[in-house]
Amino acid sequence: MKINIAASHRFHLLDLARELEKQGHEVRFYSYVPTRRAIQFGLKKKNSKSLFFLMLPFLALVKISKRTDWSLKLNYFVLDKYLSWFMPKCDVFIGLGTVYKNSFITAKEKYNAITILEWGSKHIYAQEEAITNNSGAKKQAVFFNDRSIEGYNISDFISIPSTHAKQSFLKYGIKENKLMLNPYGVDLKMFPKTQLNEKDHFDVLMVGNWSYTKGSDFIIKALKGSDLTFLHVGSIKDIPFPNLKNMHHVDPVDQSELKNYYSKAKTFILPSRTEGLAMVQAQAIACGLPLVCSKETGGSDLRSLLSDKKWIIELENQSDEEIIKSVNEALLLAKSQIGLRDYAKSDISNLTWKSYGERYNKNLYLILDARKV
Repeated sequence: MKINIAASHRFHLLDLARELEKQGHEVRFYSYVPTRRAIQFGLKKKNSKSLFFLMLPFLALVKISKRTDWSLKLNYFVLDKYLSWFMPKCDVFIGLGTVYKNSFITAKEKYNAITILEWGSKHIYAQEEAITNNSGAKKQAVFFNDRSIEGYNISDFISIPSTHAKQSFLKYGIKENKLMLNPYGVDLKMFPKTQLNEKDHFDVLMVGNWSYTKGSDFIIKALKGSDLTFLHVGSIKDIPFPNLKNMHHVDPVDQSELKNYYSKAKTFILPSRTEGLAMVQAQAIACGLPLVCSKETGGSDLRSLLSDKKWIIELENQSDEEIIKSVNEALLLAKSQIGLRDYAKSDISNLTWKSYGERYNKNLYLILDARKV
């Protein structure tokens, strides 16, 4: 099949493009990721259709304006218009939700292509619902909400990464036969099993944005005054990082360096309020860290792929008591690990990008067969 995949940043769509090419498809990956960078993540040069130089002035505007709504709107408009005008023939068009709209229409009307919207989180209304009780959290502009809904309606299918994300779409009236459920993968070369650094380690690690959405305030309340040591790696967003002796922060690092920080931690935590499926969880599992996660992270979908499920502990709620109890349970599991940490064993193959691509490929042929009926 001829497959056009349209992203903005790399996201998981570059991994999808790489794996579908390996499945024998003719794949074009459109984004503003430079081709040299895309190749570093395993995408072949012929499959990368980088729009970096076209988008450079607009990306500069986004940065200079500090991601104002108008600059993002302009960015999406240019990406979408370019692809809707110059899109080559395809059998399948896969596009990132909110960013693309007219490109879906072109693919359907001009090429009669199967259109799949990639959505990495819960339904947009469910996301809004999750943050309405916090006046400090930034709410998304109506334009982006409306554009997301238009994408849901225009596309033939919506690809989502977790069961709880699926439930949110069902809640807001999206038909089940329109939803493709497929948990994201992990690069085992980049995230190998690790051995705990005995000289320089922390009890708990979190990787990703330090924000209200990620439940960072829950971590602060639970660990404040605790003997547990904590390390955060990532950007500081809408919650200040506390000035506490037991809590430490490191600014974002290249993904290739993250394994060094996983080796510095006994356990991993992610108490998010709303999420699709946080890919850092699969990274933590691959590196051998017991995982503590909320019901909003997709962690339960990853646990379903493992035979020994005790290593992924799902919080009943995000109270101080529940977090401390669950972290201590995870620390007990961590204490039993000697040498290389490898509790996933052969099940880790279920969490790879290869398996993700194989599941996606199978879904494509099921869709194609249904069209022939």
